[in-house]
Amino acid sequence: RASVVLVLDERLENADQRFRNLSHAQALLDTADQALLDARDLAVEAQSIASSQIGVGSDATTRRNQALVINSILQEMTGVANRSFADVHVFAGASVPRQPFESYLGGIRYNGTGEGLRTDLGAGLDFPVTISGEQAFGALSARLEGDVDLNPSLTRSTRIADLNGARQLGVSLGQIDVTIDDGVTPVTIGVDLAGIENVGDALDRIEAAIRAQDPGALAGGYPSAGTAGEQLTFNVTGTYTITFADVGSGTTAQDLGLDSGPTYADLDPKVTNLTQLTDLAPVGGMTYGDIRFRNGSNTGVVTTSPGMTVGQLKAQIASLGLGIRAEISEDGKSLNVVNEVSGLYMSVEEVGGGTAATSLGIRSLTDSTRVSDFNFGRGVSIADGAIDPVSGLPDPARNMDFRVNTRNGGSFDVDLEPGDMGTVADVLMKINLAAPAGFLATLAADGNGIVFEDGTLPVTGQTSVTKLNGYAAEDLGLLNGVYTAGATATFAAEDRAKVRVDSVFTTLMEMRTALETNNERGITIAGEYLAPDIDRLHQARALVGARASRIEAGRGREQDVQLLNEKLRSDMTELDYTSASTRYALLQLAQQAGLTTTAQSFSRTLLDFLG
Repeated sequence: RASVVLVLDERLENADQRFRNLSHAQALLDTADQALLDARDLAVEAQSIASSQIGVGSDATTRRNQALVINSILQEMTGVANRSFADVHVFAGASVPRQPFESYLGGIRYNGTGEGLRTDLGAGLDFPVTISGEQAFGALSARLEGDVDLNPSLTRSTRIADLNGARQLGVSLGQIDVTIDDGVTPVTIGVDLAGIENVGDALDRIEAAIRAQDPGALAGGYPSAGTAGEQLTFNVTGTYTITFADVGSGTTAQDLGLDSGPTYADLDPKVTNLTQLTDLAPVGGMTYGDIRFRNGSNTGVVTTSPGMTVGQLKAQIASLGLGIRAEISEDGKSLNVVNEVSGLYMSVEEVGGGTAATSLGIRSLTDSTRVSDFNFGRGVSIADGAIDPVSGLPDPARNMDFRVNTRNGGSFDVDLEPGDMGTVADVLMKINLAAPAGFLATLAADGNGIVFEDGTLPVTGQTSVTKLNGYAAEDLGLLNGVYTAGATATFAAEDRAKVRVDSVFTTLMEMRTALETNNERGITIAGEYLAPDIDRLHQARALVGARASRIEAGRGREQDVQLLNEKLRSDMTELDYTSASTRYALLQLAQQAGLTTTAQSFSRTLLDFLG
C-alpha cells in the first residue's frame, strides 16, 4: 500500500505540472487567436482601401493620402505579428524568446525557426502551442528552387547514409556473398558490412576479404577497389570474375548496385554540406567564379572555387547579410535559395559573362525559366484574340504586343502568342524571328534580364520599346530598359523574374508603393494578393482554434484523472475514525480470545486426557 501511495503521489505531482502546462498553452493559443483576428481585420481594411482607390473616383492626391493609412496598417500588422504572452512570442515558431519580425534593409525579416514550441500536454496532445510566422503571415515562402541535378560523384568518404542507393531506397547494410571464380574452382565467401560508416569502409572490408581468400583475384596494388562517377569499381585480374549476391532476404548488394556487375549501378549520392564543388557533375559541367546575390538595392558577391564545400558556399551566402540563404533540397539533388525579407525582391545573377550560378542551377533567370514565373507568378499578359469591332474578324493590329525601335531609325513589331509563352527561350526566339539583320535578343551576360544587342547601321538614334497592346512590354521589363551606346549598342530590360516573399507584409508594402506612385494596375494587383493573404490568416486561426479546443478537452480529462488518483490515495492514506475504532475493537477481542485459547491449551498435560 505504501508503494502504491508513492506512485499516486508522483502521478499527482506530474498532473499538477501538466495542468499548469495546459493552462499556459491555452493562454498562448488564446493570444494567437486574438492576434490572428486583429491581423485579419487589418488585411480586410487594406483590401477595402485598394478597392476604393481603383477607378475614376480617386486621383493622385487621394492615393498618396491612403498610402499613409496603408503604412499605418503595416506598422500595426508588424506589432500584431510580434505579439507575446509571458515573454513567449506566439508567432516565432520554436524560437520564442526572440522577436520574430524586425525591420531589415528596408523590408521585414522573419527570425523565427521551426514549426512551433512543444511541451508536455499529456497523451494525445502532441502538437506545438505556438505557430510559425510562415504559417500565419507567409514569412519564408519565397524559394528559388534549383533546376539542375548536381549529380555529386561517389567518393570513398561519402557516407552510406547519404546514398539514395541503386533502388532509390537508401542502403540497408548486412551480409553479402562474394563469389571469386578463377575459371577453375569458384569460391564463395561472406562479407559482413553491418556498422560501416562510409563507402571507403565498405570497399576496404570487401577488398580485404577477397585478398584473404585469393590474393591474385584483384589486380594492381592496394587499393584495387574504388569509385568512378556514381559507381563502385573493382580492378579484377583478367582471368577472374567476381560476383556479388545478397544473403537470404537481405538487399545490401542490390542497394550498393553490386548485383548487376561487372558494370555496377549508380548509387546516386546526395549533396551534403561536406560535398566539394569539384565533386559535382551537372549536365554541362561545373564552372567556377563570381555569383551576385541581390535583394532589393542591396548586393553581394560570392566567389566559388573547386575546393569549396557546399557548406562553405552556404556560409558565405549567409555572411553577405542580405537576408538570403541557400539550402540543400529535400531530395539531396540540388540547391535552393531562400529570400527571408518581405518587401525586397531577390535575384541571383552571373557576373561578367560567367556561368557559375547557372552551373549550380541557382541563377534566377535563364533560358529555361518559365514565363509563367515572371512577375512573381503572374506571368506575362499578352494581347490575344482581339477582333475588329466593325468587321468582327481577328484584327492583327490589335493583337500586336510591342514595337522595337532600332538605332538606325527602323522598327519591327512583335506579336506574342500563347504558344510563345513557355520559356524565356521561346520569347527570345519569337523576337529574333521578327528582328532585322544585325539585331539579337538574348539574356544579360552580367546581371539578369532580356538584352537587345543592336548592330543595325547607320546609327541615327537609340534602341527603345513602345507598348502597343496588352501588358507584354511592361511584364517583360522592356519599357524601362537602359540603352548603352557602342559598336553594338545594348538595351537592357528590367529583371522581371525576381523572387518575392509571398507574405502580407510584402503585399502591404507593394500597395503602399502603388498608391504613392499613382499606379492603378499596381493597386489592383496588390488588392488581389491580399485575398490569399487573408485566406492564410483564416487557415492559421482555424488551426489555432482546433488546438485550443483539444487543450480545453484535455484539461477536463486531466481534472477527472486527477480526482480519481486523489480518491485512490485518500482511500489508502486517510482514516475513518469510527469505522477504524470498531474494527480495532473487534480485532482486539478476536486477539484476546485467541490468546486465552492458546493459554488454556498450553496448561493441559497428558494426564488431562488419561482415564
